[in-house]
Amino acid sequence: MSTYAVYLNEPDAQAWDAIKTTWPGRYFILTDHLAFVAPEGITTTADVAETVGIGEERKVAGIVFDWMAHNGFNRSDLWEWLQKAQS
Repeated sequence: MSTYAVYLNEPDAQAWDAIKTTWPGRYFILTDHLAFVAPEGITTTADVAETVGIGEERKVAGIVFDWMAHNGFNRSDLWEWLQKAQS
């Protein structure tokens, strides 16, 4: 199962609502700009970007990363969520 990081240039409540609706219980919204999703099944970065609305149609600027590994300093609940999502 893959985990994806979604970064938005500007906060967008509609994008986060799409994440909550599409992947209930499979997301972690860290800030107004950054969220993580762990969809079940086969999913691509393009699928995640389309769901969030990144692109010219909705004019949401952002980027989706396939989260294969991580390193850094952040909230402990984020690390716990990432560990569980990748299991």
